[in-house]
Amino acid sequence: MVDESAINRKKDSQSFDTVAGQYDEYRPDYPQELVDSIVALSRLPEGGCILEVGNGTGKATRLFARQGYAIHGIEPGQNLAALAARNLHAYPQVSFEITSFEEWQEQPAGFDLVMSAQAFHWVAGEIGYPKAARSLKLGGSLALFWNMHAGLHGQISVVLDVIYQKITPGSDSPLNSVEETIQKRSDEITQNDCFGPVTVRRFPWSRSYPTRQ
Repeated sequence: MVDESAINRKKDSQSFDTVAGQYDEYRPDYPQELVDSIVALSRLPEGGCILEVGNGTGKATRLFARQGYAIHGIEPGQNLAALAARNLHAYPQVSFEITSFEEWQEQPAGFDLVMSAQAFHWVAGEIGYPKAARSLKLGGSLALFWNMHAGLHGQISVVLDVIYQKITPGSDSPLNSVEETIQKRSDEITQNDCFGPVTVRRFPWSRSYPTRQ
C-alpha cells in the first residue's frame, strides 16, 4: 500500500531546496525571546549539545550558535545545507549532515536538546517523536517552533483552502487559525507518549514585505 500523504509531504519539503537562496533571503528569522525561553525551559547547560532537525539555511541555528552551543544539523536538501554551512562558517562547533531525520543514523542519548524550526511537520510523527526521544540525554527536551501568520477570514479563506488542498492533499492548510494549528501539533506530541506535558509559548512579532518580495 502506498502512503500518498507521506510521498506528498516529502515532495513538498524538498521543494524548498530548489530555491535555497530565496528561502534564505525572504524567510523570517525568530525573536531572541524565543531562544531565551527555550534555553530556560530546557535547562540547556552551558556548552550543551543540540540536534537540529531540518536546519534549512541556518536561520535558527545561528541564534543558538551565537551562545556557544554545539549544534548538529540534519537537512535533506543539499543546497540548503551548503548555504547553511557557508552562513555558519564562523562557528566551528556547528556541523551539518545531509539526510532526512527518518534516515539519519541516530545517536542514542547524545543531545541535551532536539529542536526544529519550521520543519518538524514534514517528519512522519510515528518516526520523528520516538527518534527524537531516543536521541536525548536523560532530562533532555524537545523544542518545536514555527513562525505563523494571523490567518485570513471570510470567503477568500474558503476559496484558497480549496486550492491548497488540491495542490497538497492531506497537508495542514496554512490558512488554519494559529490556535487550531498549535492545538493539533500539541496533541501529536502528547499522543506519541514519548514526552511529558507540552509547554506552549507565543511571541507575537511581525515582518512586512513589499509586494515584489
